[in-house]
Amino acid sequence: MTSPDDTPGWLRPARAEFARLQPDAAREAALLAELTRQLKPRPARTATVQDEEPAGEPRWFRRLAWGSGALGAAAAVLLSTLLLLDPPGSQTAHAAPADGPGSGFIPVVPEAEFRAALAGDRPTPVWLQPAELPRERLAWLGLPFDASRADETVRAELLVNPSGQVLAVRILN
Repeated sequence: MTSPDDTPGWLRPARAEFARLQPDAAREAALLAELTRQLKPRPARTATVQDEEPAGEPRWFRRLAWGSGALGAAAAVLLSTLLLLDPPGSQTAHAAPADGPGSGFIPVVPEAEFRAALAGDRPTPVWLQPAELPRERLAWLGLPFDASRADETVRAELLVNPSGQVLAVRILN
């Protein structure tokens, strides 16, 4: 232990103040016993409905987060599978013959399905729907387009079957 003689003069008042504030041995022993009791491992107990939630977010919020993460992962896997099975642009579009009711239309469904819809024996086998398409869709249809004008729209007509499926496209401008 250091004697007061080892302490510089300017530090002696602080040393005396710290010695006065230092707890006695009984108080230190009581504090050590209390800390030991608090840090002692507790037996595991089963959670009940009446238990309080932890200080963080509630249990339903954690379940919602895990559920939405799983839903997002499943959607990503499904989308990846669909794109791997049939990537966009894998089917080349062919222009319909110039004669008959399909004049100038570019089929976007298989040729057999397109012809079957036009030859249907229903009173209205297809509908003609005016539309505006992004100019970049021209490349998807196999037509040339200017990339500098990709943000513009193109006037078109769509052949739609009664269920809402687009069968063919005719570009007007």
